[in-house]
Amino acid sequence: MTIEAIDLDYQIGSKQILSKIELEIKPGELHVLIGRNGAGKSTLFHALCGDLALKKGNVYLDGIDLKNYPKNELAKKRAVLTQETTITFPITSEEVIELGRHPHEKNTKRDKEIVQTCLKITNSLDKKEQNYSTLSGGERQKINFGRILAQVWETPPRYIFLDEPVSALDIPNQYKTLNVCRHMANQGYAIFMILHDLNLAALYADTITLLHKGRIIKSGKPKEVLTLENLESAFGMKARILTSPEGNFIIPEIIGETI
Repeated sequence: MTIEAIDLDYQIGSKQILSKIELEIKPGELHVLIGRNGAGKSTLFHALCGDLALKKGNVYLDGIDLKNYPKNELAKKRAVLTQETTITFPITSEEVIELGRHPHEKNTKRDKEIVQTCLKITNSLDKKEQNYSTLSGGERQKINFGRILAQVWETPPRYIFLDEPVSALDIPNQYKTLNVCRHMANQGYAIFMILHDLNLAALYADTITLLHKGRIIKSGKPKEVLTLENLESAFGMKARILTSPEGNFIIPEIIGETI
């Protein structure tokens, strides 16, 4: 029961964007993708979601090629939060979260309870009747995270893909969102996200994949990936690694550029 990418290649014109990608997204894990701007993170994210016509390779969900997976069944098993969600018609925050229940039976008592739970989890109950278009960027990000949770609020394993889910959030809400993701991974969900903050990646991830120029430098436990050599190779910067007293995560601290 995994999402597995096998030998993915992707190019635009003559430019190679992704090369020889092999990756597995496992239930029960919080998996973080990191890398520089332009490394191919968003492209890989969309490839894993089945949004791209790949030059080579396949993505499988539970052994079935993603291209052949029934769309409604896929929507029940996997939810995707992209960087931008555009809604141009009048709709309340509560109704946005209700959209997440669309693949399931709608307007049931259970659906309504799930929507209220997701509003509560995202600290958005006070915004439920507010027009979505009037929310701040951070408030919209929380509402859309709630929509994603509502979509896969079923017995795991389920898959959640998040492209920079804390980019617009203040510090308390960053930790709130990642704590929810950590809890869901512990419950058997597969969480795959792009993060830029290496400290947060080190703190929350079970698995980190480091991407550089469309290739995976290393994928594994945070201590295995966030090394001096890997950080310098991928980011072109010197770093100092600090280990917690418990020894269960590391914090990279950038102290000087090499290029």
